Amino acid sequence: MPNWPHHLAHGFALVAAVFVMAGPAGAQTKLNWAHVYEVAEPYHTQALWAAEEIKKRTDGRYEIGVFPLGNENQINEGLGLGTVDIIYTGASFAGSIHKPLAITNRQTVD
Repeated sequence: MPNWPHHLAHGFALVAAVFVMAGPAGAQTKLNWAHVYEVAEPYHTQALWAAEEIKKRTDGRYEIGVFPLGNENQINEGLGLGTVDIIYTGASFAGSIHKPLAITNRQTVD
């Protein structure tokens, strides 16, 4: 089975690198990444890894704090309010905001 949390975190690092290229040179941006997982879970440890990689690959222009906070309703609300900038969320929550994302939550019929 592939190590998909690692691949997901790596994907976030690559996406962040794209945003860095579009950002102002020399400016530092601090972002907050929230999730609902325990600190021993791979989601948390891989988010920490991704945050470090982003900081390293952007020469410190982007710094990301990773925080295990609340529940999915709270972190999704925080994203909308701007109190957090990045979240791990389920397909049903993401799909409730942007319907095409809900496709990953559908079941197939044999």
